[in-house]
Parts: sequence; C-alpha cells; structure tokens
Amino acid sequence: MSLFTDYTPDEQQLLLRSLQAAAVAVSAASLGRKTETVSEGFAAASFIMARSAATVSNPLITAVQYALDQRAASGQPFPDYQKAAMAPDAGATAMATLRQVAALLAEKAAPDVAQGFKQWLLEIAQRTAAAGKEGGNFWGRGAVPINDAEKAALQDIAQALGVTTE
Repeated sequence: MSLFTDYTPDEQQLLLRSLQAAAVAVSAASLGRKTETVSEGFAAASFIMARSAATVSNPLITAVQYALDQRAASGQPFPDYQKAAMAPDAGATAMATLRQVAALLAEKAAPDVAQGFKQWLLEIAQRTAAAGKEGGNFWGRGAVPINDAEKAALQDIAQALGVTTE
C-alpha cells in the first residue's frame, strides 16, 4: 500500500501523528527556552510541507502532505507544538508513536515506500534539532547547533525507525 487512503482512519491518524512525534522526540530531549521550542516547531512544519524530489517520488509522503494541505484549507487546527513538546511524557510518547508507525509501515507499505517515509521522519527530526542553537549564555555565546541530548535522541529515533543516520 502506498496511498494515504489505503490506510484505516486510525492508521491515517498514526501516520499524521508520526510527523510531529519525530520533531517532539528531539525537542523534548533538550527543552530550551520557549523561543527555541517554537523555532524547532516552525522548522519541522516548514520541512514537512516542503516538496522535494525525495518527497514527490514517494507516494505516501505526497499523500500525507496532500492530507495536511486539505486540513489547512478546511481550517482544521493543528496540534500545539510547544504544548506537545513540553508535556511531561512527550519524549516517551513520541518514541512510542515512532515505533508504532515503523511497525505499521513494515506491515502495509512497499519496502521502498516504507524506507522513504521512515527516512523522511528522521530528516524531520534532524531539521528540528538543527533549528536553533542550544545552551550558551544570554547572548548565545557557547551555544552549539545540536547538543548531546539531541544527538542521542536522533540515534534513538533512527533505531526506533530502523534507519541509519547520515
């Protein structure tokens, strides 16, 4: 199966939740200032909606992006990223969602489609991690692009999805 409509409504919701879960897993691993979390959310959302050769060639990614476009056009609200990332169990919930979606894709998607979707989820997480500098003082001195907690989260995400980091 490759199209969004090939999945049950519950499976469709899982596929959609996995996008935010990939980003939240990173943000929750290293909560920074509120503005950093918001920046990470914007980076994830921008990347999710961007069309590229990799996303256009994967019918499931294209179908999910189309579903998100339809949701936005109809005025349906999207989950509050900051609230999701700052929830007490955000990291564990996000990782559970990623493991569930990996199992779903292994069961229902063609291997190349599943691999592409999981790699896309990892890239969402990587873009989230790179969205803002972490740590440092008030002026940003000593800050790093991706801190150790985020690097560990990226490794955990890759392991949960069964993909390799690049």
